Amino acid sequence: MTEQFGPLVVSTTNPRYFTVAGAPEKAVYLTGSHVNNNLHDGLGFGPECPEEPERFDFDAYLELLTERGHNLIRFWRWEQFRGHLTPAGVHFCMTPQPWPRTGPGTAKDGKPKFDLSAFDQAYFDRLRERVLAAGRAGIYASVMLFEGFSLHLTATPDNIEGHPFHAANNVNDIGITSIIDYQVLPLDPRIEALQLAYIRKVIDTVHDLPNILYEVANESSGHEADSVVFPDGSSVETPIGDTTQWQYWVINTVKDYQREMGYDPHPIGMTYLYPVAELSKSNEPLWNSPADWISPGFDDTLGEGRWLIDPPPNDGSKVVLLDTDHFSPFSSDALWVWKAFLRGHHPLLYDLGILGGGVPSDPSVGNPSFDSLEPARRAMGDTRSLAERVNLLGMQPRTDISSTGYALAEPGNEYLILQPSDAAEPFTITLTPGAYAVEWHSLPSRETVDGAALTVADNTKITLSAPPETTGPAVVHLQRGSS
Repeated sequence: MTEQFGPLVVSTTNPRYFTVAGAPEKAVYLTGSHVNNNLHDGLGFGPECPEEPERFDFDAYLELLTERGHNLIRFWRWEQFRGHLTPAGVHFCMTPQPWPRTGPGTAKDGKPKFDLSAFDQAYFDRLRERVLAAGRAGIYASVMLFEGFSLHLTATPDNIEGHPFHAANNVNDIGITSIIDYQVLPLDPRIEALQLAYIRKVIDTVHDLPNILYEVANESSGHEADSVVFPDGSSVETPIGDTTQWQYWVINTVKDYQREMGYDPHPIGMTYLYPVAELSKSNEPLWNSPADWISPGFDDTLGEGRWLIDPPPNDGSKVVLLDTDHFSPFSSDALWVWKAFLRGHHPLLYDLGILGGGVPSDPSVGNPSFDSLEPARRAMGDTRSLAERVNLLGMQPRTDISSTGYALAEPGNEYLILQPSDAAEPFTITLTPGAYAVEWHSLPSRETVDGAALTVADNTKITLSAPPETTGPAVVHLQRGSS
């Protein structure tokens, strides 16, 4: 980690990456594991909320990330104090929440109602403390302001009746009946005022910390319908609307408030909307947004699509935090991480193997298990280690200079080429003439070895083969020597 930690700004030299404000010569590459309960407590198995919420071991989580070389946490916001995701068999009884439970009267869970006109300082103290702890560990923190998935994709009726803004749960006569009332413009003026006050409170809490990014919301809906209908015919009987313009409002609100208060501006991102009217156009609201960074998702098939199998190259329109949450939430591997890196993205892992915070007592059980995601976790740290050594700001993803289709290159100076085949087959590459130092990294073994120096006399294609000790998929790093 550079001595200057932040705030981050989008690079003007290579807008696929961030740099630290005032230090434009060095790219900041972000990667890390995250899970739904890394800010709140109260996620566990079964439909019912226990008397005491399940605790997330944040210290163990930080230790796990640090040991694997990760440098970004996506801090989740989860808005239901009572909810259930039936397919996964888990409950979300999340605490603390931003508003105090003062009553009078009881909410749907039998505990005191919320007073939405005040804030529960315990929530904001926890947020600041965890962002500070992440910073001490050299880790950036993306703070999610709102959550959409839970409002329209978790089990009814608690998707709404378990939310503080449901009429039965607060003393302020606020009563949302669906995501439309909460995340689709125009909002009820009272709800807009409450959201505005909350956004400002979050920013006031963490604005002075250099490792901050913001995110609007996770997987809010992207079109209008009476219910959510899935490809298999199943459905969630709750109305939805297009949250795009509301998300743009949040982004502009954050930027305007930072400017109004004279705070250092921190990047804000917009992530995948689901469902949408037309899958092939699902990421267009992200690319067209005023966001500084985005996380795209399914746009060809609701399964193993292109963002998992063959991530498209980043054309430099946005910083892309490529998060498996939005296209492969239950699986990932080292090969995907390296593909994402060489295509100019920042790979993030939605990591259901760490629901407790650290390494579970039996890392082989679970779906997915901790063990099944460990190659991806390790690969993220390996890509970051290499990203620190190369001139990332000078490099662009190229599909045309290697037969493998995976290259991150500054032609004539430095190249990273991925050979994705398990058979470690020879491949071709077109290099600018010159003398190059050669280094090979094995994805399965994670070992790096020097290769024979390479001298190229002209622009014709040459063939490379990994050394015998480098088995399976591998990355070669070619760096031109000084003349």
